[in-house]
This record gives sequence, structure tokens and C-alpha cells, in this order.
Amino acid sequence: MIDICVDEAYAFDYYSILEIKFQKGAISNSLLDLLNKKISAQIGNNLFDTIINSLEYKNLYDANMNTFIAVEKAKTNELTAKEVDITNYKRMIAKQELQKKYFTNPLKEIKIGYST
Repeated sequence: MIDICVDEAYAFDYYSILEIKFQKGAISNSLLDLLNKKISAQIGNNLFDTIINSLEYKNLYDANMNTFIAVEKAKTNELTAKEVDITNYKRMIAKQELQKKYFTNPLKEIKIGYST
């Protein structure tokens, strides 16, 4: 595996995506556990647990779940690309809110085509 430098909220975004994939049976728990350990080692177990149990993380998780659902619906033309993009934008907002609440540095990731 490659370790890369990402915003903290991006790491939790990835964690929530893996959590969804684990719950859907698409991945094993070992990958989720590995990421848990890597994030916790960098920010501490207490902050990790605080974030995972926070409203901001729940909102991020829900935004990711809604994006997964939207993508599946788009595959059968139940939703348009614009509607999928809106769910993905809401995911970005949830990441910004998590980053702002728990970390001092601003989220560096930007979504092109929107003002925030």
C-alpha cells in the first residue's frame, strides 16, 4: 500500500466509503481495521472515536450512502448525471463541515464548478 498525505476529512470520507462497502459485503473488515489504525495513530484514539461518533461523520456517511444509491439509480436511468452530481456536492459539504469542526487547517480539496 502507498501512504499519501490527504486532508483529515478526506481520510474520514474514505473510511466512510469503506464502511459502506464492508456493510454491503464488498470488502473484508481487515481493510477497514487497517485504515482505523492508520488514522488513529496520526490523530489519537480519542479524537478518532469522537469523530466517528459525531453528527458530522454521520452526515458524511449518509452523504456517501446517498451517492452510492444515486450512482446505482443512474445506471438504470432513474436519476440524471446532474442529480448524481448534486449528491456528490452534498458529500463535499459534509467533508468541509467535518474538517472545519475538528481540524484547524481548511480542506484543500475543491469541487470544480461550484462556489462554496
